[in-house]
Amino acid sequence: MGESPKNNFFWSILIQFSFQIVGFFVTIILTRILDPKDFGIIGILTIFITICQSILDGGLTASLIRTKDITEEDYSTVFYINLISSLSLYLIIFISAPYIADYFDTPQVTRLLRVHALILIISAFTITQSVRLNKALQFKTQFKLLLPSLVVSGATSIAMAYNGFGVWSLVWKEVIFSSLTSVQLWFYSQWVPIRVFSKEKFKYHFYFGYKLLITDILSKGFQQSYKVVLGKIFSVYQLGLFTRSQTMAELPNNIIFSAINRVMFPLLSKVSTEDEKLKDAYSNIIRTVVFIVVPLLCVLGLVAEPLFTVLITEKWLPAVPYFRILLLVGAISPLQLYLLNLCKVKGRSDLVLKLSIVEYVFISLGLVSIYWFGLYGLLYGMVFSSVAKVAVTMYVAGNLVNYTVKEQLRDIYQPFLLGGISVGLTIFILNLGINIRHNILLIVFVAVIFYMFFLIMSYFLKNPVLYKAITLIKNKLNAK
Repeated sequence: MGESPKNNFFWSILIQFSFQIVGFFVTIILTRILDPKDFGIIGILTIFITICQSILDGGLTASLIRTKDITEEDYSTVFYINLISSLSLYLIIFISAPYIADYFDTPQVTRLLRVHALILIISAFTITQSVRLNKALQFKTQFKLLLPSLVVSGATSIAMAYNGFGVWSLVWKEVIFSSLTSVQLWFYSQWVPIRVFSKEKFKYHFYFGYKLLITDILSKGFQQSYKVVLGKIFSVYQLGLFTRSQTMAELPNNIIFSAINRVMFPLLSKVSTEDEKLKDAYSNIIRTVVFIVVPLLCVLGLVAEPLFTVLITEKWLPAVPYFRILLLVGAISPLQLYLLNLCKVKGRSDLVLKLSIVEYVFISLGLVSIYWFGLYGLLYGMVFSSVAKVAVTMYVAGNLVNYTVKEQLRDIYQPFLLGGISVGLTIFILNLGINIRHNILLIVFVAVIFYMFFLIMSYFLKNPVLYKAITLIKNKLNAK
C-alpha cells in the first residue's frame, strides 16, 4: 500500500533531490578530472541510448500506471515485450556502432557504445517492477534502492577517472548504476512475471501507448539532434561544452519536475474526469514551480563565471555563454511538460503526439539557423522553439480543463517579470564599483542582492505562493 500524498511527495522529492544532487557532485568531480572532449564523446553515446530507452518504454509504462483494474497478465505481458525489445535494440546498436563512430570521426565510440548499450537489456528486466512501485506510490522503497546504487556507481566512476580511465569512467558509471538498481528492484518488489503473454492485453496497452511512443521517439530524436549537428559540424570538444552547459542549466527543473511528476501523474489520474480539480491542481503546481525555478535560474546566470571557476575550473569557462542562453530554455520548456500531463491524464495521447509534431517544426527551424548564424544561431533557435511550443501547448492542453491562456499567463508572469527587473537592479549594483575578488563571496553577494529585490517586490505585489509560504511558517511558529 502507498503512503499519504504528503509522505509520497516528501519521498518523491527526496529521491530526486538525492539523485540529482549526489549525481551533480559526482559529475562535478568528474568534470574537474576529465576533459570537455570526454563529455563530448559521452554526449554522442547518449544520443542513441536515449532514443532506444524511449523505444523500450514504448508508452506502455504510462498505460500501466493509468489502468485502474490491472492484472498480473498486464504486468507480465509488458515485461516480455520490454525484454524482447531490449535484445532487439541492443543487436541494432551493436551492428551500427562502427558506422556511428565513422560518422563522428571518433573510433573509440564503437566499443564504448556497445558496452554502454548493455543498460538497455539490464533495465528491461525491471521496468515493470519500477512501474508497480510507482503505481503503488512506494517512493520510500525506491529511495532505499536508488541512493546506494548512485553512491556506489559514482564512487567507482571517480576512482576510475583518477586512475586514467578517461571516458570509460563515465560509461561504467551508468552500467554499474543500472545493474545495482535492477538487482535491488527484483529484491524489493518481490514480483516475478507469470508465464502468460496476452495478445488482448498487449493490444490494449499498445493502443494507448503507441502514440506516446511515437511522440517520445520524435521528441528525444529532435532533442538529441542538437548534439548530432554539434558533434558533426563543429567538434566533439564543442559538443562537450554544450553538454555540460545543458546539464547544469537543466538541473533545477530536473529535480523539481521529476519529483512532482512521480506523484502528479498517478494522483491526477484518479480525478481525470473532474476538470475543475485538475485545473486547480495544475495552477497551484505551476505557480509554485515558476516562483522557485525562475529566480534561481536568474541567479545562476548572474554568477555563471565565478560558479564555473569554483565548481569545474577555468578550462570550462568557454561554456559560460552557452550556459546563460540555455538557462532561458530551462525557464520556459518545462512548462510544456506539465501541460502535457493534462493531456495524458485525460487519455488524449493523440494530442500529445500532435503537440509534439508542432514542437519538432520549431526545433527544425532552430537547427536550420545554424547554417546562417553558427552555434549561437542554434542556441537562440532553441529559445525561440521553447517559447513557440509552450504557447501552442498552453492553448490546446488548457482547453481540456477550461484553463485559458490568459489565466495561465496570469499565474506565471510575475516571477518572470520580477526576475528580469531584479537581474537589472543587481547588475546596476555591481557596476557601482563593487570589487569582490573572491569567487565564493561574489556568488553569495550576488544571490543575496538578487533575492532581496525579488522577494521584496513579490511581497508588495502579494504573490500568492510567497504569501502562502509566509502563512505556513507563521502557523508552524504559533503551533510551537
